[in-house]
Amino acid sequence: MTNTEMDAHFGYDSKRFEKVGYNIRKFYLNEKGLQPYHEDLIRIGQVELDRVGIRVTCRRLAEKHNVKEKTIRSDYGHLKRYGKL
Repeated sequence: MTNTEMDAHFGYDSKRFEKVGYNIRKFYLNEKGLQPYHEDLIRIGQVELDRVGIRVTCRRLAEKHNVKEKTIRSDYGHLKRYGKL
């Protein structure tokens, strides 16, 4: 099945499987499209993130890299889901 056919079969919004595939390729397989804040999150590590706090760390990184805090927090979830943290 193609991504579009799987979306229709399972009743998902359009392009859901395409988005999941993109995230898997970006965060799990290739690691080619990682931004500097992704690398900072990986470098900081899960133990330090738990100690300091996710919100505080994301807020600091958002100011440092001029990116929205929400973007960093959602990408943190992807990094954690795919085993990079």
